Amino acid sequence: MRQNSLELVLEMEQRKEQKAAQEFGTAKNQLEMQRRRLAGLTSYRQDYLNQANQKAQGGLGSAAFGQYHAFVGKLDEGIEQQRSQLERIASHVESLRQAWMQRQQRRKAVEMLLEKRIEEANRKRERQEQKTSDEFAMQGFLRRIRGNS
Repeated sequence: MRQNSLELVLEMEQRKEQKAAQEFGTAKNQLEMQRRRLAGLTSYRQDYLNQANQKAQGGLGSAAFGQYHAFVGKLDEGIEQQRSQLERIASHVESLRQAWMQRQQRRKAVEMLLEKRIEEANRKRERQEQKTSDEFAMQGFLRRIRGNS
C-alpha cells in the first residue's frame, strides 16, 4: 500500500473516530441529563412525602390520604421507569465508549503503519543519497588518480 493510500485511510479513520467520539459525548450528556431527572424525581417525591406528613399531623381525611398515597405511587412508578431508562442509556453509553476506543486503536495502528512507511522511505532515500555521494566521490578520486598519472 502506497503512502498516499495510507494517508487516505488515516483521514477516514480519523473521521470515524471523531464521529464515534461525538456520539459517545452526546450519549454521555443524555445520561447525565437522565441522572439529574431521576435525582429531581426522587427529591420531589421526598418533598411531597414531607409535605404529606406535615398535613397528616394537622389532620388529614381518608380521601386526601388516599390521593397522597396514589400520587406517591405514581411518582414511584415514574422513578422506576426513569431508573430503567437510565440503565438502558448507561449500557448504550458504555457500548459507544467501547466503539470509540476501538476507533482510536484503529487510527493509532494506521498512524504507526504510516510512520513506519515514512521512516522506511526516508532510510531508502538516505541510502540512495549516500550511494550517489559515494559514486561522485569515487569518480572524483578516479579522475584525480588518472590526472596524476
